[in-house]
Amino acid sequence: MSSLSSSAAKWFLALSYDDLPVDIVEETHRAILNTIAVATAASVLEYGSPVCATAKDLGGIGSAHLFGSGEKTSASAAAFANATMSAALAYDDSHTETLIHVYGTIVSTVLALAQQHAIDGKEVLTVVAGASELTCRIGMIAPTAFHRNGLHPTGIIGAFGAAYAAARLLRLSYTQTVHAIGIVGNLASGINQCWVDGTWSQLLDNGWAAQAGITAATIARHGYTGPSEVLEGKLGLFRSHIQQPGYPFDFDCMIHDLGTHWEMREIEIKPYPCGHVSQPFVDCALSLYRRGLKHEDIASVTCLVSDWMVPVVCEPLERKRRPTTAWHGRVSLPYTIAETLWFGRLDAESYRSEYLASRELLELADRVSYEIDTSVRGGRTYKGWVRVTTHDGRLLEEIKSEEDSCKHMPREVFLDKIRCCLRTGGIEDRHEALVAAVERLNDASSIVEVMAACDPTSSLKGGK
Repeated sequence: MSSLSSSAAKWFLALSYDDLPVDIVEETHRAILNTIAVATAASVLEYGSPVCATAKDLGGIGSAHLFGSGEKTSASAAAFANATMSAALAYDDSHTETLIHVYGTIVSTVLALAQQHAIDGKEVLTVVAGASELTCRIGMIAPTAFHRNGLHPTGIIGAFGAAYAAARLLRLSYTQTVHAIGIVGNLASGINQCWVDGTWSQLLDNGWAAQAGITAATIARHGYTGPSEVLEGKLGLFRSHIQQPGYPFDFDCMIHDLGTHWEMREIEIKPYPCGHVSQPFVDCALSLYRRGLKHEDIASVTCLVSDWMVPVVCEPLERKRRPTTAWHGRVSLPYTIAETLWFGRLDAESYRSEYLASRELLELADRVSYEIDTSVRGGRTYKGWVRVTTHDGRLLEEIKSEEDSCKHMPREVFLDKIRCCLRTGGIEDRHEALVAAVERLNDASSIVEVMAACDPTSSLKGGK
């Protein structure tokens, strides 16, 4: 009987551009554009400099761009840096059932290797889509179980998706690809402790997953071996990481209807730069702001949340109300709601150091608390529910489902997000050129035009 990794390899290596549904191609364009834009925004903030410096130290001079600059390094080092920066603003994407941030790792891996090996646009789109699909499928074997065990599935599962992508782009054989997936199981990692104190280490999970995938595929190409049953084996990924007796692992979901049903459709690009579960709550806060609510009128704010969200974005409450870094604020529901109600927006320019130090804004955060919403059971839909009591005794309330924001983000809203990120990164003038270059990938012989459009040291056609 074939293993899961080998069955998936057989499908993925045979996948062609013509097999991709039209909406999956369109979503893959968005995935590439979003990853470049949010990583570019992060490159000029405090996260960017140490990551890019590390990439250059490790990778030297190479052929792959670091987003946000004209500098180049090795493919593995560029993938590491770009994927790390794609996560830094929490402005990336999430798969709704598993909460894995998929695109940053996969897109960064593919674009870095595509520059090194002159891959054409259709192959880039095919590999991003297929590797993203497999990342979702692997995560669905035990959705949210990693989070409940203190692990970060983006870094762990993302490494497998990156390994599949790298194996195809490096033109590994079927057997070598299966070995690469077995090898990457020993390289995958990620924990969530930095959510407690606001340090940055978790952001590396996306980048390390990309680098791990490239490393695993490269060493497999040279004859190194890894276990075929790396996922379902008794000492494999899932049973070693989720040591819960009788846990109902859904191994069949990884390959069932593969290529017919696209789980990638459940990936949502974030409209706001904060934790995935906080997105509908931000929608509620913005609705209240647009209804005329002023921060000075607020006596108290209550967010009604699912119980499993509490350790993610609500507790420890005092620390969440006093984030020490921008990243800490992004994974804090109380602070995020306070800043949203204060300014009436949440975008790439939010979570500035002066905001985190504002006495008045922090006093508003002190008035934000939470209660358990017993009507929510988790799953693919995340509900936002915010109640506000004003000083004059009014009770205001907003309820939103996640579908109100993420899944149906209109094109103009998405492009405004891209423009804002590029403005933060100092290359807003390249917005139109970058969007056009990504949308022309279907017919491009390489990704040279895309990389030139986001390289601030290159000239744009027509002088734009």
